[in-house]
Amino acid sequence: VMGPTGSGKSTFINSFVPSGSSSGIRVGHSLQSETSKVQPIELDFGNGIRLRLVDTPGFDDSREGITDFEVLSMIATFLETHSTLAGLIYMHRISDTRMGGTARRNLRMFHKLCGQDSLKNVVIVTTMWDKATPEDGERRERELISSETLFKPLLGEGAVMCRHDGTRASALGIIDYLLRIQDHANTQIVHELLYEQKTLEETAAGTEIQAELSAILQKHTADIKSLEEELRSETAASTKDEIAVQKRELELSVDKLNKQIEDLKRRSGTFETKWVKDLCILHSS
Repeated sequence: VMGPTGSGKSTFINSFVPSGSSSGIRVGHSLQSETSKVQPIELDFGNGIRLRLVDTPGFDDSREGITDFEVLSMIATFLETHSTLAGLIYMHRISDTRMGGTARRNLRMFHKLCGQDSLKNVVIVTTMWDKATPEDGERRERELISSETLFKPLLGEGAVMCRHDGTRASALGIIDYLLRIQDHANTQIVHELLYEQKTLEETAAGTEIQAELSAILQKHTADIKSLEEELRSETAASTKDEIAVQKRELELSVDKLNKQIEDLKRRSGTFETKWVKDLCILHSS
């Protein structure tokens, strides 16, 4: 289960957890992420089916000390050790008046991670319908479906979209749909790591993270230069202090971005999946 922070991932999963059980997932009530790791929960779905629902952190800035690359690494590691997926669920708040930068980043990362072949196993779930008027919700839904920069490309490649009203019955219907699909989901990132033997940095999702980090770094660097020019021309001491504070904040962000880029390169060079190692052993024996 993937999507931005606050889109309802943990709440969706907890709807399957029996009342009073201690195995539920902590749910946040703000835009601060409560999920900082991949969290699987195994449940009895009935008819002899054991169901594993997996909560994942969002690709966003609401977690302290955890980068997008680390989130990607956690998800990739889980996928390569749990290859049999019935499907993937992507959650989006219909209450959002527009899809902002964080939501778009999550969607791009999801698409890059899944690839085309697994989209037939994807359900895009819109949530928070009770926080939008029916007219606004339906208008936003039409936009999400019809826009080439939103969900239209995924829907055109086999994904489906449905509304979730927050009830257990609604959640059961979504899971039941995925379980009825005969083929398992084969994600692009596992194919890249296993068969193409790419490093995590070289995968489509890893490349996307690098491109975004570089773009943000370039913008911050340009903003710092602009602030330096303002400092040179400004005479009022109070205004100069304000500009200096802004400049320092950007410089700290640049330092953090550079660290992320270096960490990405360092860690991806040592990232090798268990499957790749086992495959090499099989070929050599």
